[in-house]
Amino acid sequence: MQQLITQLLNEVQYMQDKYELVKESNTDYDFYTEVIPFTENIDKSLSKLRSFETQILSLQYMNKRKFDLLISNIEALSVECHFKRTSRKLFTEKIKAVQYDLAYILRNEWKYD
Repeated sequence: MQQLITQLLNEVQYMQDKYELVKESNTDYDFYTEVIPFTENIDKSLSKLRSFETQILSLQYMNKRKFDLLISNIEALSVECHFKRTSRKLFTEKIKAVQYDLAYILRNEWKYD
């Protein structure tokens, strides 16, 4: 689990870096050659995360709604990071929320090992 959460944190950081490059260059990535393969990879990681749902939901400050929102935000970010029209404010808020929740799960990971 720790490795998966760390991997997701790294992927979210990569999304943030990619978003900054898109904004600087003012060009979008190609949907079929860049976006789809990237999102498929993220979906595999999220599928693994879902297998730990019961353990994650047992944490004090995590509930089903928050867990589903975490998954949804990561899915959205994996697409939005490729396009210049993505709102910086909304993207940044999602990044912060995802990083906070993943870090919380990682900090409390010992509780379900």
